[in-house]
Amino acid sequence: MFLSAQKLFPRLASVLLSLVLLTGCWEKDDPVPEDKDIFGSYVLQYIELPQEGGGVTRVEGQNIRLNLTNISTYQQANEPFAYDLNGDMLVNQYFGRYTIIGAPVVPTDDPQDQVLEVRQVGSTKVGGTPEQMQLENLYLNALEEVNLSRLSNNGNQLVLHSRYQNARLFFVSPEYCSLPR
Repeated sequence: MFLSAQKLFPRLASVLLSLVLLTGCWEKDDPVPEDKDIFGSYVLQYIELPQEGGGVTRVEGQNIRLNLTNISTYQQANEPFAYDLNGDMLVNQYFGRYTIIGAPVVPTDDPQDQVLEVRQVGSTKVGGTPEQMQLENLYLNALEEVNLSRLSNNGNQLVLHSRYQNARLFFVSPEYCSLPR
């Protein structure tokens, strides 16, 4: 009727191990899955601007920050659902809205590619040095013309493709950036 300790211990250990594994699946912070949402905070590494001769000019990001939220604070009835975005530049803060339209019409090699539309971008108007203002203007102009996003490196790098001068904006997650917050 009663199980001996030698038979009971392996069964009890097996049941406990199963419970730990099952609860661990719900509470465990697994690595970012392949289909990570675009929502989150990013730091601009650099902006790439293609040149006529085939080269590329790289403009350093200088700690510009981008926050893509998964909330919408204002929605007009006649527009597609749009999320809020905001961030800090060298001198000013900015804000706006973005819409995830879906997958590109022409399929790409990366299933993480999404058609993204940014609109209604505004910013504070604090003045800075001419170099700071030039970088902020380049960034805002490129951000307003974004039409494609690509997540890579397990969701830790975001590349935004812009129609403005065919610029590409390269961002990383803040935890991969050595710049101060």
